[in-house]
Parts: sequence; C-alpha cells; structure tokens
Amino acid sequence: MSFRGIIIILSLFVLGVAFSGFAAYSETVVHPKEEVTIDAKKLVSQNCAACHGKDLKGDVGPNLHERGQLLTEETIAQIIHDGVNGKMPPMGGGGLKNDKQVEAVAKYIASLGDQK
Repeated sequence: MSFRGIIIILSLFVLGVAFSGFAAYSETVVHPKEEVTIDAKKLVSQNCAACHGKDLKGDVGPNLHERGQLLTEETIAQIIHDGVNGKMPPMGGGGLKNDKQVEAVAKYIASLGDQK
C-alpha cells in the first residue's frame, strides 16, 4: 500500500471518529428538554444493596423497609445526600450523580414501607 493510500485511510478514520462524536453530542444538545427516566430500583441495587443487603432488609446498614415506614421522602433524601455521622457516606458513596437521582431513590425507599 502506498503512502498516499495510508493517508487516505487515516483521514477517513479521523473523519469517522469526529463525526461519531459530533452525532452523539448533537443528540444530547438537540433534545435537552426530553425527560430522562431514572431507574430508582437499579440505582438502589447499584448503590445501596452492598450495605443494606440485596433485599434491602439490612446487613451492614439498617433495614430500608423499616426506614421507609418511619421516615418521609424528604428525610430519606437528606440522609442519602448528606450521609449519617460517618456511618453512611454522602450521596450513597458518590454513586448518585444529582439531586434528581437522590429524590428518585428516596421515593423508592419510602415506598418500601408500603410493601408487606
């Protein structure tokens, strides 16, 4: 293969990479008002189950079903956001990216108190 052929192939590769990056960027910019669905159950599984147990009925951390019965969504959200006196890290150990995720997880945990 000639030097010219290698340059053409590399140029096409660079253009392809640049275009794919632009396409991904433009998709998020063009539709910024679309509502993003937050899978609270998945977030709880990823961020809470390690300490509170797979069934969330307690392990290293307390039973979240009981907390859902005793605490309001707002209180649960504050605990998730701020942590608890070194016993629980803030923001679920850093796995939750924003307040919307914290609110979704708090709502999910509060709903556990309704389940028998």
